[in-house]
Amino acid sequence: MLETAYSQKMKLLLDRLRCRIRLPEQFAELENRRGVLPAESLDMRRNARVYCPGKMIVESFATLPAVPRNHQYVVGYSVDISERGIRFLHDTELYPGERVTLWTASQRITCTVVRCRRLNECCYEVGASLFDEDISLEEPQDVVDPESETHGGQDFMN
Repeated sequence: MLETAYSQKMKLLLDRLRCRIRLPEQFAELENRRGVLPAESLDMRRNARVYCPGKMIVESFATLPAVPRNHQYVVGYSVDISERGIRFLHDTELYPGERVTLWTASQRITCTVVRCRRLNECCYEVGASLFDEDISLEEPQDVVDPESETHGGQDFMN
């Protein structure tokens, strides 16, 4: 029953919202792309990316003090997804560190913007992390006396 309510709300939002994205030529055949993206020669990704084209809802709200935003829903396009991130198209510039909620066909995903690149005046390519990577939450390294640490037999600090 919950899945039906989600699907109905998603359809209602998609019907009410107008898509303002103007797809660049490189994404003209986006809907027809399927499968794993080919790796590039200098690609240092940890996980493979898979095409997942389709309309989705991008819910944004004020998450950065320097970027005032009203809570809003807009139509976006998903491009591809991996185990740790997602690439999508948006009509407005987003900034690294901003949090957005993506309403895909199957679920809602809260993610953090990692990068944003302008493709044209009405289309931005956004890369977002599906995980919080806040380094302040990581465990500190266990170093008792950092001044006496050595590296390769030599003093590390000098």
